[in-house]
Amino acid sequence: MNYKMLTLTLLMGLATHTSLQATEMMNHQGHDMSQMGKMAGMGDMMMTQGVISRIDAANGKVGIKHEAIDNLKMPAMTMVFRVADPALLQDLKVGDAVRFHAENPAGKLTVTAIQKQ
Repeated sequence: MNYKMLTLTLLMGLATHTSLQATEMMNHQGHDMSQMGKMAGMGDMMMTQGVISRIDAANGKVGIKHEAIDNLKMPAMTMVFRVADPALLQDLKVGDAVRFHAENPAGKLTVTAIQKQ
């Protein structure tokens, strides 16, 4: 067997092995990892921890004492946000620990998702 043929055989074997490894990784121990792409597709929703400091349901606003908000490059502080949907405030009360996602559409800081911890 010449060196070119040996090299080609080894490369084809490596490519097959790598393909099988990738398939195994996508279905790691029975867990369908293909959902990871779908979760990341949610606008790269980064959740931030905070505590509700006030609720103004009538005006669709919520005060949150929060950690740094990485996607907005905002340091930890207490501030008031608009809520994208007033229904997000339904089961919340002052003092609740929450995880939330905020965005800045048109210069208006807005909570687009929030959940009690």
